Amino acid sequence: MIPYRSPIVDLYLNQLIPWEEFYTLRTGPGADVVAERETLATVLETAAQICTELEPELRAGWHEAARLEKGKVVYPPAIQKAYETLAEAGLVSFGVEEAYGGYGLPAWVTNVILQMIARADAGLMTIIGLQAGVADDIQMYASEELKRRYLPGLASGELMGAMDLTEPQAGSDLGAIRTRATEKDGRILLDGEKIYITNGGSEVHLVLARDDDSYDASLGTTNGLSLYICPRTRPDGSRNGVEVLRLEEKLGIHGSPTAAVGFREAEAWRIGEKGKGFRAMLTLMNNARLGVAAQGVGIAEAALDCAVRYARQREQFGVPIAQQPLMKNVLARMVTELEGSRALLYRACILVDRNRSIDAMLARGGVPEGERAEWEAVREHNEVRIRLLTPLAKYLATESCDAITRAAIQVHGGLGFMAESEPGKLHNDGIITTIYEGTSEIQVSFALKEVGKGALDVVFDEVARELEDLKRPELQEPADRVRRGIQQALSAGEALASDIGYALLSAQSLAENVISVVASSELLRQADADPSRIDVAVSWVDRRMIDLEGRAERILAGSSEIIERCERMIDAAVPS
Repeated sequence: MIPYRSPIVDLYLNQLIPWEEFYTLRTGPGADVVAERETLATVLETAAQICTELEPELRAGWHEAARLEKGKVVYPPAIQKAYETLAEAGLVSFGVEEAYGGYGLPAWVTNVILQMIARADAGLMTIIGLQAGVADDIQMYASEELKRRYLPGLASGELMGAMDLTEPQAGSDLGAIRTRATEKDGRILLDGEKIYITNGGSEVHLVLARDDDSYDASLGTTNGLSLYICPRTRPDGSRNGVEVLRLEEKLGIHGSPTAAVGFREAEAWRIGEKGKGFRAMLTLMNNARLGVAAQGVGIAEAALDCAVRYARQREQFGVPIAQQPLMKNVLARMVTELEGSRALLYRACILVDRNRSIDAMLARGGVPEGERAEWEAVREHNEVRIRLLTPLAKYLATESCDAITRAAIQVHGGLGFMAESEPGKLHNDGIITTIYEGTSEIQVSFALKEVGKGALDVVFDEVARELEDLKRPELQEPADRVRRGIQQALSAGEALASDIGYALLSAQSLAENVISVVASSELLRQADADPSRIDVAVSWVDRRMIDLEGRAERILAGSSEIIERCERMIDAAVPS
């Protein structure tokens, strides 16, 4: 069995993350880095132990769905028990600072824990991941009064949180939001309906709503949207105008309730600036995208584990199927895709943590003006990379999850197609990861937008420096292949600059090329620190650089005429 706290986690914890800089920037020169890292190790070990113990009961209760009784969401027994166990350990709102009752964990640690929880049960992870994200946004944007009102309860698990974005007419197009926020007699009241709300029975809702005084003028845009805390219970203990209208029936993540929520003169409190709610919600969404990437990694790890265990014990023609060359290739490809996804996620999280530590240092003050300007430049450099790597990490981890869980079904043969099969359960849970928090198509479109702003040069320059720093002789040849890949990816990217239609059509191929390069560098960094990682790194480079060359050639050979061909093919197949 793959351990919940895998060796790769310890490699990052002990070697690949610069904790000295992180804690010195975050808390000052007197930081006890050794003690802080030991604390993180203890937290990770606790999470791993809890998730290992919870897994059997959670898997056994997979088919049990949350239900709605008299307006209240009732969770399946295994989910409720697991949530309470994690809450007791303080592992439900990871980023809440100590001043409000939390641990203030780094993003990397948070996402490793979310990965563990997702491996045990993806529905449970959805509940906790959203709660952590809601707490982070309140901590970042709310007034001190609202922080003290809600953060301790979110940190302890006494309160749950939900993010309310989607409406019947507004999916990914947030400019179409119609939920209205009206100021009346010094109070703010919300009216509208939200759908597909994860953990919609929560006590605390973060709601994106359109301000009444600019409603008509701003409709159709993301201007005029503000972000509000809307609790189901008012501070005086009275019932607020928030109602769970129904729960949806889904293919997977059954333990996580997905609700339609109605607001009828529901009292709310604005967080952040008026009319700037879209920007505040983006913070939550970007963090959530990394969380969903962690969810994809966790589900894929579970699928790989059950596939390898089954292949080793299932005999055909007198030998375990794991010994068949084709099966070895299938399982090795699953390993490679999983580790590439993990590498890209961890890289993005480390950058997020570095910027948060810089923010903490600058917020303390006392930094000379020239030095402050240097740190602000470093922060912006990191931010460019974060904006590109976040959608790519979400895209890769979730698409890989879909492929790995599907491969696990194939490994199990006919048994994998049975309703009670473990890989079937994992595949059904994994499908949603490519959809929520922005579909895969939206993620690659976001990445293309960042490439258009010049992010590619920034990211590839960093990769080139890392390749130069590799010490092991056996990594030099794969490093050279990645260098050639950088040039091919850049050439293909330049070919898209003058044709926006063709660029949009090629966004996925461009994203795959960037992923191939960046994840190659991160895996080679791992291998340079730990020789047991060499096979995975070389396998990723071998597969991905061949794919990159083909994708680059296709981009260079094509044009926007392909769009017209697509239209003709669709019309011929399905006449309008």
